[in-house]
Amino acid sequence: MNTKRTSFLLLFVLSAACSNGDSPSPLPPTLEEAFYASMEFGGAERTYFVDLPADYSPAEAYPVIFLMHGGGRLGYEGVREQSQLAELGDREGFIIVYPEGIRTFGFRTFNAGNCCPSATTLGTDDVGFVKALLAKLQNELSIDSRRVYAAGFSNGGQLAYRLAHDASETFAAVAAVAGVLQQFPFEPSRSVPIIHFHSYLDTTAPYVGGFSDAPNIDLEFPSVDETLELIARRYGCASQKEVVFSDPDRYDHFRYSACEENAQIELYVSRDGGHSWPGGQAFAGVPKSDQFDASALMWQFFQKYRLP
Repeated sequence: MNTKRTSFLLLFVLSAACSNGDSPSPLPPTLEEAFYASMEFGGAERTYFVDLPADYSPAEAYPVIFLMHGGGRLGYEGVREQSQLAELGDREGFIIVYPEGIRTFGFRTFNAGNCCPSATTLGTDDVGFVKALLAKLQNELSIDSRRVYAAGFSNGGQLAYRLAHDASETFAAVAAVAGVLQQFPFEPSRSVPIIHFHSYLDTTAPYVGGFSDAPNIDLEFPSVDETLELIARRYGCASQKEVVFSDPDRYDHFRYSACEENAQIELYVSRDGGHSWPGGQAFAGVPKSDQFDASALMWQFFQKYRLP
């Protein structure tokens, strides 16, 4: 029997109950392969899910990826299933932590700067929550503090960018899928390596920028190119956007290199798909691309970086 899957299914039921207004019982972290728990932060109960690798041992220090969900009714369940990152974590030996945004009117969002409500209107300190959660887990799990990474989908990707700015001393590298920078000005204390995945056909976070087709989002997003060019200038990257690979029927791969502190910025853009996780699991009615595997490429990128 797959104990991780069994544990997840039991905890999925718990999470479903929470969506009806109940709060999860604070579960003490154990050596279960997967668990759902909560902590107090900022006067509120904040929830999170953890996937440990199948061969987890307290004697070994593990890299950890903080993986943030997009805005919507689903919390960790959505991005966990979209990314399929837990299976990769089992094979490669890393921990995944899924912080959840505070649920308001049935929706969970993160405060990434300009987006997204209700977290922005409430002024939720999601950066503080993520940092406090890391500090908590460092006391409970065996974590390599030099190999802590942040990634996210949509609104979660926006928060990953904010963490690169507000917590550049904490995260060795970050990744965003279908989410652009929302924290301005962008002036991190360290040049944090970034990998970004998108679709040219995304209408919820349009590649060229502009207004989203998502409900309750009444703001104009910057384009992906504007986001990365701004960051490349801030990082002092010597090169212009380099075309690494381009196929008009498949995808484009771009890179900014020769940046300060040996950082790089990578960009993969599919010519199919939509507002979804490339190579992962699509939500019903949302097309996805299988031209590349965002989870595998992300982990490959992360492995090149650790904090000094």
